[in-house]
Amino acid sequence: MDTCGPGGCLGELAENLAIIFLGKQIMNNFQELLIPMMKSWWSRRKSNQYQAGTDSEQISISMTTPWEADNDLAEQENLFPEYLEMVIQYGFATMFVVAFPIAPLFALINNVVEIRLDAKKYTELLKRPIPINCMSIGIWYGILDYMAAIAIITNAFVIAFTSDFISQILWKYNHDDGLATYVEGHLSSFTGVIRNSEGVEVNDTCKYWDYRLEHGETSLWWWKLKAVQFVFVVVFEHFVFTIVRLIDLLIPDIPEKLELLYTWRTVSLGR
Repeated sequence: MDTCGPGGCLGELAENLAIIFLGKQIMNNFQELLIPMMKSWWSRRKSNQYQAGTDSEQISISMTTPWEADNDLAEQENLFPEYLEMVIQYGFATMFVVAFPIAPLFALINNVVEIRLDAKKYTELLKRPIPINCMSIGIWYGILDYMAAIAIITNAFVIAFTSDFISQILWKYNHDDGLATYVEGHLSSFTGVIRNSEGVEVNDTCKYWDYRLEHGETSLWWWKLKAVQFVFVVVFEHFVFTIVRLIDLLIPDIPEKLELLYTWRTVSLGR
């Protein structure tokens, strides 16, 4: 099983997120615009070539009004793919933000571009959808709320276990020389018969990055480090959850003026 290198796994995670937020989102936007264009072109082509009548009769009707032309566009699909795309993007941008801090910026830029692409898609390339009144985004709000909670825990584990942040702080606390002996202190030794670069077996001592004693037992430092990492996760997620709940209490979901207007409208209609 692959493990993180001495520098941690944040570098590899940042590379994967960069590919997702740069390459994959550009491909998705191109695909969202190209597929409706092809569908509408094919729908118009079929409508203009084959009209009511027998096979020998093909009546071509010239469209003179916009609503007649729009009738030949491709059918409007449901909004499930649009919601799903935003939820997946939100998950990547929040769950691993400590590894790729500019992920929210790329997500914002992508959404600004996608607003214009969706406007063209829904007004020029697809049939106009039938408007329906909705009070909220439905089940998607609960999904986003759960994802936000998972993102807090995920970021706590990423900071604690995939970086050297906790390890270096703990080493500084236990050693007066700072990080001068940090690398040497994290190298385990193995003494025995090894094969050198010339292919000759010799008795020698080699060092590798691990937390083990000379005979292979796990060192006390490893257990202390894991305990501190788990304590950090618990403290971090409790602190962030507290801040989030305070903000949720201070900022209402519905503005006061809008809530009063909705209440007045409900009472008026009830009469």
